Amino acid sequence: MAKSDKTLHDWTSEITTVIFDVDDTLYDTGTGFTAHRNGDAIFAFMVAKLNFPDAASAKVIRDEYFDRFHSTAKGLMMAEEEGRLPSSSQYDGSNENKVKLFDTQDMALWWAEKLNFSLLGGPYEDLAQMLSACPLNLIAFSNGPRKYVLKVLKELGLDEVFPSHKVFAVDDVLPMCKPEKEAFEKLFDSIGVKNPSECIMVEDSIKNIRAAKDLGMRTVFISGLNANPIEDDPAIDLHIETAKELRSALPGLWGN
Repeated sequence: MAKSDKTLHDWTSEITTVIFDVDDTLYDTGTGFTAHRNGDAIFAFMVAKLNFPDAASAKVIRDEYFDRFHSTAKGLMMAEEEGRLPSSSQYDGSNENKVKLFDTQDMALWWAEKLNFSLLGGPYEDLAQMLSACPLNLIAFSNGPRKYVLKVLKELGLDEVFPSHKVFAVDDVLPMCKPEKEAFEKLFDSIGVKNPSECIMVEDSIKNIRAAKDLGMRTVFISGLNANPIEDDPAIDLHIETAKELRSALPGLWGN
């Protein structure tokens, strides 16, 4: 579903790096895995580790802070800093010795060990073969914690496409996260990108697509299979349903 008013192939020869989001981008949102992760799984973590009395109260805080920061890890970090977690409500901001109970690594381990990864339906052999044939620098950049992201990529059969040194998680850019400009800039520094116009961002989040476009990147929006139509957005250079369509939509990336 490429835009009809521009020739996408005109700029593919300029691209050196393709940056992929992971969740709902490399796999389809219709698997139900994201709903599972951001539902019962994270609420159980918040009850077990952060002293929430029940899933309903955990959901209120998680949803509020996810809407603000678009990352569960950063959201819970900020919720604790603002005294919104039961574990931190006994403290005030002047207490220099307060003990922080939320740890991104605890959440990453919880997700890596307790999520139902069979929902992903991996490994995705066709996608792995397609991406492996691309001669460009392929990077994974997620707002999820590293241990969890590496587990997802392994379950998808994409861990050889995205070895650990080409995986950047929220741990690597905190206290920033997508869609903050500084998070992208930290990524660029890490992978040696001098000019964002050399990069494509492949994403399911319109917020992150717009941030990438503002930085000068090209953008591919992944809407998901059978998704509701989206309004045309000037930040989107290409709109496809799944990552598997990328080669047929932009064959020039494989011909550079």
